[in-house]
Amino acid sequence: MRVSTRDGVAVLTVDNPPVNALVQPVRLALWQAVERARDDAAVTAIVIEAAGRTFPAGADVREFSVAAARPSLAALCDLIEACPKPVIAAVHGTALGGGFELALACHYRLALPDAKFGFPEITLGLVPAAGGTQRLPRIAGARAALDLLVSGRPIDAARAQAMGLVDKVVNRGLDRAAFGSARNMGEAGTSPRPTREVTRGFEDPARYLELVAARRAMLPERSQAVERVIELVECALLLPFDAGLMREQVTYEDLVNAPEARGLRHAFLAERRAGRSPRLAGVKARPISGIGIVGAGPLARDIAMAALTTGVPVRLALEEDGAISRARARIEAVYAQAVETGRMSGKDRDARLARLTVSDSYRSLADSDVVIEALAENAVRKAATLTRLSQVVLSEAVLASSTAECDIPTLSRAVTRPERFAACHFIAPADRNRLVEVAGTEATRPEAMVTLLGLMRSMGKVPITVAPRSGLVFNRLLRAYYTAACLTLEQGAMPAEVDATMREYGMPLGPFQAQDLAGLDAVWGLGAEDCASVLPLQMIENAWYGSRTGQGFYRYDEGEKGGRAAPEVLTLIREVRADRGVTAREIGADEIRARCLYAMANEGARLVEAGTVERPSDVDAAMLLALGFPRVAGGPMAVADAAGPVAVRKALEAWADESDFWQPQPIWRELIKSGGSFDALN
Repeated sequence: MRVSTRDGVAVLTVDNPPVNALVQPVRLALWQAVERARDDAAVTAIVIEAAGRTFPAGADVREFSVAAARPSLAALCDLIEACPKPVIAAVHGTALGGGFELALACHYRLALPDAKFGFPEITLGLVPAAGGTQRLPRIAGARAALDLLVSGRPIDAARAQAMGLVDKVVNRGLDRAAFGSARNMGEAGTSPRPTREVTRGFEDPARYLELVAARRAMLPERSQAVERVIELVECALLLPFDAGLMREQVTYEDLVNAPEARGLRHAFLAERRAGRSPRLAGVKARPISGIGIVGAGPLARDIAMAALTTGVPVRLALEEDGAISRARARIEAVYAQAVETGRMSGKDRDARLARLTVSDSYRSLADSDVVIEALAENAVRKAATLTRLSQVVLSEAVLASSTAECDIPTLSRAVTRPERFAACHFIAPADRNRLVEVAGTEATRPEAMVTLLGLMRSMGKVPITVAPRSGLVFNRLLRAYYTAACLTLEQGAMPAEVDATMREYGMPLGPFQAQDLAGLDAVWGLGAEDCASVLPLQMIENAWYGSRTGQGFYRYDEGEKGGRAAPEVLTLIREVRADRGVTAREIGADEIRARCLYAMANEGARLVEAGTVERPSDVDAAMLLALGFPRVAGGPMAVADAAGPVAVRKALEAWADESDFWQPQPIWRELIKSGGSFDALN
């Protein structure tokens, strides 16, 4: 905290990089600075601003699960609002959550045009806890308050000004403008404007309550947090301000340790930790002024479109394959549809296409700083292509291969500079799926890893670092999930029952629907022979690949939406049971769910033990990002922690009588002995 005073204005500058989080030392320093300025007769007005790239961007999410040390942010906001001297917030960057509450507690607010304001707490299963639900509707009314609080999406300074949340948008010189405004207010004897006394948002109480009721009716499947935040906006009108604050605090305390909030908080932290490794700390990435992509299929095109979002030139190349001649047209078609549906502006489309070059020669990649090979999973072709690329690219260029199934150390030996090579496994559809698994070898230099990780983030991806193991993380857990589902069929369940159970749990598709959509041949490949269930292999041998062939776990008739029960598959399942001497039994939803989730957790435990991942939460991040695992559950390792290692191990041991697939990994016993958890290993 820095404090300066001149011309009767105390300027309080929060300085806690990188985002000026409102942790306890910052809150205490700001509290003390406000008290000193309040009690100093020479001070007539106060400015609260921040150093660095942003106004306080909110509280530290790691404090959410424990009682916040004093002073709390709520108490700090009350102190600022009660100050008898005008307090001005000078906002730049992102005032989110607690940062926005701090600004609302100030009497006046100035902002730069690119400043953002919002309440993301709902995405963590929480409500604001420092007066946000009570101050916001007093200024902006029910509609705007509900939009901000329920969506969790930020708004820009112009929108905030239109809502009355910002008094003035300053194009430049925010610090000078805030200081000048404070000095003028002090000289003119301008009174404070406590937000608790503002009532313009309540001008039409009947309309206010009507909007609250309408928002409730719009949410047939609302979460607990959404229900409670709507209730708090209603309380802002119906209760005295202090009573509303008390209700807000009680609501926050009810929610903060509820399963939904714990899962969402874990998901947030898992994604934030992903791709961060102590061994890479302090290593600088190489600047990237050109990106090369090798291939012409859907994967290569999707990666190219993701790369075009970075703003640097992208070159898509493939030799000796006529498919490259059609690659640009297909990218143009995707962009045309995006423009037509309003997801992209014509100007943005034209700018991206202007940065795209398509070539049938790898020499066009000669000046690219990073080149990503994105051919099909064929080790021989990939190795030959990487060797060829090594002959034409810059000596300092980083080469990457999008693979999870090929042997990565073997591919690294195909390049002339293995220290500048790593795998970057994109998950289809690669332009939209946010997960990328980055796997270096023992030879890979830290600089190459950091360069790739930085590029992935600039493409809007969330990278995780993994050891070069066949299947990496996502494919291994996906197959564990699908294997568990198939073994559950062998014991008595039916595909529709398993799919319905997992959809109800929160998965976007059931495991058999997902396999049919992707194609069983693509999902399993040669790995079907190693599956603990014989069903995938027999399905593939029958050419029952899924929806594209009209027959998978379900039958797909032309012109019909979705699949329906496939008698041939049901007969096959019964035959498999008979061959294995299994008497079918009824399997309830709880057991179906446990089998699928614990299978993923057990495979994740294997990867943790083997050191394939940096931390258990990387397993969760992979499944949250790529599979669509429900965020409220946190991921398979978080699910295992919630159930407890004793319960998980006991269930796995019981099922192990059916198949060795269910044998629990040794780490479960270690966690039981130590009283530990996967979260503690993060």
